[in-house]
Amino acid sequence: MADPGVFETVSNAGQAVLDAGKQVVSVTESIYQPESRPQGEHRRKAENKFSYTFLQYPSDLDSKSSRHPYWMTFYINKQELSTFTNKSSDGIFDKKTKQSIRSTAQINASLGNNLQKNFGNSNVGFGRKTKRTATAIRLFMPDGLNWSYSNKFNDSNLSAITGMGLVSSLAAISPLYQSSTEAAKKGGTAGILASLQTPQARNAGGVAAEILGETFGMDKEFGASVLGIAINPQVDVIYVSPELRQFTFDFMFSPQTSQEAGKVADIIREFKFHSAPEMLGGGIGIGRYYVPPAEFDIEFSVNTMGKISTCVLQNITLDYTPSGTAFYDNNQPVNTRMTLQFRELEFMTKELIDRGF
Repeated sequence: MADPGVFETVSNAGQAVLDAGKQVVSVTESIYQPESRPQGEHRRKAENKFSYTFLQYPSDLDSKSSRHPYWMTFYINKQELSTFTNKSSDGIFDKKTKQSIRSTAQINASLGNNLQKNFGNSNVGFGRKTKRTATAIRLFMPDGLNWSYSNKFNDSNLSAITGMGLVSSLAAISPLYQSSTEAAKKGGTAGILASLQTPQARNAGGVAAEILGETFGMDKEFGASVLGIAINPQVDVIYVSPELRQFTFDFMFSPQTSQEAGKVADIIREFKFHSAPEMLGGGIGIGRYYVPPAEFDIEFSVNTMGKISTCVLQNITLDYTPSGTAFYDNNQPVNTRMTLQFRELEFMTKELIDRGF
């Protein structure tokens, strides 16, 4: 006769199989069960924070058949204090680090020794106060890409330094005394007067003439001209700083359909929206303070021209009839010329140029 313990073991094993089957069915049902609306919104938000939504022109820009083989991308960094919640306001995060993507200027500031940093983890301080948006703009690369690297120098007038005229006069006293003494020995009074016409005498008298000119409300230069001389400014060139670079991009949009013209209008509106300030707190109170406009990071599909640091959009110029007055049936212009003028937020130094700027 079989051992009852064997039947009990078999029974327990069978129950375990049934329980496992129920779990599989439960998991299967949960997989194929339609998600609720809140669940769907949460899932999409979790997915979207790692990927950009591009406003693009033309629509086939990044394809091999495109009539524009090269393009440029404008990434938007909105101010953290901005309260607008339009479709491009959500932040964007790096897939690897899971951290919010920072602007180029923020990254450069963190790598160098400078004051352009905020205090601790706050948005208060001398650093940028922006976050990258999930919407970016991608356009064809226009003609006329000009980069300018300029430096500012000031002229320093050494002769304008207080006491320089006196120093010049004192330096001439000794040779003037010697020449006057020799002239007196040879020609008496006439010789002395003649010696006052020498360059040494004019040099010594120059400072006196300058003092007289200023005393009577005239320029030092005028006082010196009485003796027939002019003040040498002895200019030195003193370095001040680099100059912030400016970039101008000129786009000519010629959409082929009314739908494509509508996309151009969306792109133009996005630039206008983010180049404008907003009232702090939505204009509460007396509206004394602005929240500054957004900042832009600009990248190119080719990386041989040197990188551009974070910029502000200083000016937008729009011409809706560059080739004559013509509109599609949805009232969008057939041709539009848009000129964007950006100003970089960082001085170009050897350190940045060495990193590809």
